[in-house]
Amino acid sequence: MAFALQEGEQVLWEGRPEKRIYVMWLLTRVILMSLVICGILAYLSVIACVIYAAAHHMKEPVFILVPSLLIFSAPVVLACALFYYRHLLETFHYTVTNQRCVFEGGIFVRRRRSVPFHKITDVEVNQNIIEQGLGIWSLKVFTPGTGSVGVPGFEKAEIVFCGLLDADKPASIIQDALKKFKATGE
Repeated sequence: MAFALQEGEQVLWEGRPEKRIYVMWLLTRVILMSLVICGILAYLSVIACVIYAAAHHMKEPVFILVPSLLIFSAPVVLACALFYYRHLLETFHYTVTNQRCVFEGGIFVRRRRSVPFHKITDVEVNQNIIEQGLGIWSLKVFTPGTGSVGVPGFEKAEIVFCGLLDADKPASIIQDALKKFKATGE
């Protein structure tokens, strides 16, 4: 555990995302990122062809570079994105203590987000359509400032534990701890 426990704090649950989340990230993030990057490369190559044609006084630009650039760059971009998300998954660590919820993870920017129970307003367990097919869940922890932000149904959570096989267990631990905290203040 990379973060230090506070006095009287005990770990109630620890977890990491299931490896099945690779499939979801492949379908939602990696392919989308690859398409965007390849689209940008295609756009830049078209501009380069037009500039080349204008500089060499050609009447029609030669666009043969565009398909070849896409054919050779798409697998490289996809492989880099898959490598990034593989390493990103290995850094994710979720912890629920008797005082707070903690998320740790990231490659380029390492984050540790901690939300004490007195700030938690809601805990949500959900599955999108891809997660349903993979049998994984996401657990979202909301605070007063985050639950009201965004489009209804797409609120931004303070902490998200994604890729869980059993999200009900940490959710019930958090709910029980919240009840205890609200009843006793401890």
